Amino acid sequence: MYDQNIPQQLINQTLDTSGKGGYQYQPYLSIPMRYQQGANNNQIGKARRVLTMKLVARFGLTSPTIVAWLYGIPLRLALEHLNKLVSEKLLSLVITHRSMDGRVYVLDYTGAKYAEELLSVAVYFRAGEPSLRVNQNTIMHDLMMQYVQLKGLHNRAKDNTDKPYWYSFVTEPEFKRLFKSDDVRNVDGIALEPDGTIAAIEIEHSFKTKAARQTILLKWLYGLKHGYYDKVMLFSQSLQIFNDIKRLHTQLLDEMPARFDKKTKLVMLSIEDAEMLRGKVVHRTVLCKELSDTFYS
Repeated sequence: MYDQNIPQQLINQTLDTSGKGGYQYQPYLSIPMRYQQGANNNQIGKARRVLTMKLVARFGLTSPTIVAWLYGIPLRLALEHLNKLVSEKLLSLVITHRSMDGRVYVLDYTGAKYAEELLSVAVYFRAGEPSLRVNQNTIMHDLMMQYVQLKGLHNRAKDNTDKPYWYSFVTEPEFKRLFKSDDVRNVDGIALEPDGTIAAIEIEHSFKTKAARQTILLKWLYGLKHGYYDKVMLFSQSLQIFNDIKRLHTQLLDEMPARFDKKTKLVMLSIEDAEMLRGKVVHRTVLCKELSDTFYS
């Protein structure tokens, strides 16, 4: 399906362009994650095995729908591929109604050790019941995020030429391990764009209250002002959710510079900071239909 890999050298060159912003996310931004189709069945099988293991290690789970889309194969073959890894005790199957496939796959102990060799980073493994290795409440959100981050690597223009949104990424679990402070909001992902921009990626999966949106805006502001990322990109499966976000953001960015914090007696948001958020928070509606069709059809 995809036969042109993003060379490691190109990733490294782009990281140099990003400066300190990119290097704080090492080694994760240096890990190539684009699927490269092999020249024969042996190479294809090895490439899929390696990438699937890297995916599950970095995101914590994957599903047959994502694997089928990524490798350009029928769902039946995706299930065969994943179940073979289960038989080799590299992955464990978790049956759950929270996934559109009725199942997800997580690392087994042997798989975690194998993934460490592939990634050259520590892979955290939680022993015990496989279902406890998954947050049941965030499965759909986490799978959508996985899809978006992989889509960004594999995006193509209308003439079928490669046009990636970004060259590499950091997953939410990796972000949490890098930054344990309560100050910076745990974003759903980080991406290294072709021009060296470090973008935070957020999946807006559900409607939120105005108070919740205010808290999120202030967390993003902290992240932007302290160099965690250069901009925030929002993705969703729903145009209605996007419209609600835009409505609440417009209200808050108009109101907050005129409101005072009860504790500090200072304005909740300066006019300059409000303008920064208006310019740096980007609504990417381009994947709405694709996400809706893939995860909710």
